[in-house]
Amino acid sequence: MSFDLGFWWEAQSIPPAEAARKYSAMVAGEVGVAGEHPALDVFFGELISQFPDLTEENFESSPWAAPLYRTNECLIVSISYPHQSEVSERLLELSNASGVTCYDPQSGSVHSPVSGNSVTLEFSDGSVIDSPSQDDVTRALNGLSPEDWYLILEIRPGWFIQVGFGAAAGIPADSYVLEVKDGAKDKHFKTVATELPRIIDAFHKFLSGDSTWRVNFQFSRVSY
Repeated sequence: MSFDLGFWWEAQSIPPAEAARKYSAMVAGEVGVAGEHPALDVFFGELISQFPDLTEENFESSPWAAPLYRTNECLIVSISYPHQSEVSERLLELSNASGVTCYDPQSGSVHSPVSGNSVTLEFSDGSVIDSPSQDDVTRALNGLSPEDWYLILEIRPGWFIQVGFGAAAGIPADSYVLEVKDGAKDKHFKTVATELPRIIDAFHKFLSGDSTWRVNFQFSRVSY
């Protein structure tokens, strides 16, 4: 017997029925169910640093009832019942800190990160759109100008994509400096681009949790 939990990234909180549908699809091995996102990598790294995966060497002391099931989209864990309370509580703490959604198929409950529904789009004049849509993002990016010269799309504190336009951003006119940060200072990167459609695509995919846009840019680390 085991106590199972599923983890993946969501831009916003989702209802239990939708989480149950996604969990079932993930367990069945389907792909394209949830977007790939660095938050899941952060969560997985923290998890295995505290609870290493099940092996032949540690099976007697491990809290896992089965090896971890890890894909680019999700992590499914099976906790042995003697360790269920302590391990599940710690995993919820780690998933919340990493910005990852947790689904409990035993109770059908969803545990969204505390700030999981705090997606914001901030403009250079200080105005903010809460829970922006793809259309909101497109309009805002098309409106970049020497006066309205930057936008920040933040999915949770410290996790954002932002763009600065032209001279106000310290780059040539009609160019864009694109930055992305995945929570920590050493995961803050930037690049310069000249094509707005690529910027729009990056923002759209970041909002939806799709990290594939990153391969279209050559980033350098931001120095503090």
